Amino acid sequence: MRGSEEPHRAQRAFRSVLDAFARPGVVHEVELAPENSGRPASLDASLEQVARLFVDQAVTFCVVDSETDAVTAYLSGETRARCAPLREADFVVVPVRADARAAHEAVVEACCGTLIAPEKGATVLVGCSRLAEAPESGGVGMAGDRGELGEIAEQAVHVVALRGPGVRDVNSFAVDRVDWLNARAQRGDEFPCGIEIVLVDPDGHVVAVPRSASATLLGDSSPLVHERRSLRRSTLGERAFDAKRSGEPLREEASCFPMDEEVS
Repeated sequence: MRGSEEPHRAQRAFRSVLDAFARPGVVHEVELAPENSGRPASLDASLEQVARLFVDQAVTFCVVDSETDAVTAYLSGETRARCAPLREADFVVVPVRADARAAHEAVVEACCGTLIAPEKGATVLVGCSRLAEAPESGGVGMAGDRGELGEIAEQAVHVVALRGPGVRDVNSFAVDRVDWLNARAQRGDEFPCGIEIVLVDPDGHVVAVPRSASATLLGDSSPLVHERRSLRRSTLGERAFDAKRSGEPLREEASCFPMDEEVS
């Protein structure tokens, strides 16, 4: 890292991302990575900052975009991480310029881990043009007294609601793209297997969508995630995230436990 401020910036950013996972669907912020003339145009400063939190020489990554080679070379040089095929990568980076087809492929094909090693499931970092808190009314552009939330209508045209561990009732946010959400719904992973998704916009807004959450596109009556829940789901999910960062295998004496309750 360059400069004495860099470690502190990274620590603050990592804290924000951890908070985002603790409160799925709530918009958090990270500081942007410093200017770097070598950074490819398709990789914005906020997505680079989040990628740096996860990608290092101990893990593998994959970039899914039309400018894959440039971004891959840049991240490899900056982090010393190794590039891997999409289905094998620990972390998948989808720049904001990636089209819907690329984003869909990244989410659908990302590794889900196994019942014995669910922590091997990939984390997909998806660049978005706009992320914002959703108006309390649930409708885009109907923010009432909440000021700038009324401005999200032009760019963030979709409102997504999350339910599950870490959510008291429902957490909603507005986003400009839902290709990742449609792809996530097609996976059909059975918990504890699955992937984590982190959404990032150029202004440094971050939203985490963990594997344990169910997601619904508001305005659509059907949930976009249908999975089975275990009474141990929340604790196991937290352990899987911690194990992924530490590189240690998740030890669960009964990884293939029966899924007792089906929820949407």
